[in-house]
Amino acid sequence: MPKVNEEYLVEKRKEILNAAFEVCKRKPAYDVTMSDVVAETGMSQGGVYKYFNNIYSVYAALIDDANQMGNQIEKIDKIMDSKAKPEVKLQKLFAISESFFSDMLLSYNKILFELGTFCIQNPECDKKINGETKAKPVFPYLANRVAELIVTQTEAGYFKPVVPVQDLMNYVVSSFDGIIRDVTLNKCYGVKTDDVNSLDEKKLIHCLCLSTLKLLGK
Repeated sequence: MPKVNEEYLVEKRKEILNAAFEVCKRKPAYDVTMSDVVAETGMSQGGVYKYFNNIYSVYAALIDDANQMGNQIEKIDKIMDSKAKPEVKLQKLFAISESFFSDMLLSYNKILFELGTFCIQNPECDKKINGETKAKPVFPYLANRVAELIVTQTEAGYFKPVVPVQDLMNYVVSSFDGIIRDVTLNKCYGVKTDDVNSLDEKKLIHCLCLSTLKLLGK
């Protein structure tokens, strides 16, 4: 038999993931089955299982694709390694979160939101999915680098927080998680309140950045 080249294998795998992505857009991601994916591809069951053993491996691949969008880890490291002032680095890190989250809203965020909620309620499934992921998660990595910047520059006396550093970090992380949750519900599911019809993720994250700098004494 002729040897199948690597490019063909990559393209077929991508085709299957694109099909899974389309199914996840139409129904809750946690309800998607391998049968759904097979039907969407138009391939044989064996053809799909050649690339993915089960739905958890499909989920893991979708999560990896999301975290690899735009080489965000590389951009974060480049900011941290630069000679810019600490407050400029912080602003650029927040800008990374603004642009990346906006891109995710247009593509993967519904899927990630549904899988994240599902995994919280189903720890065993969480282990199966994350046991197969390979890409470094962007948002946790970004949060760790922000924390690193704040802690090191506070210890160096550059930042002079008006509240304890741990309280500040809890505020940043919980605020950011709240922005992700509320904007996702608003834009992906159409959830609105009497006071708010549409949320702008970039404006909200920008406000969080400004308030964080104020709390750092800048």
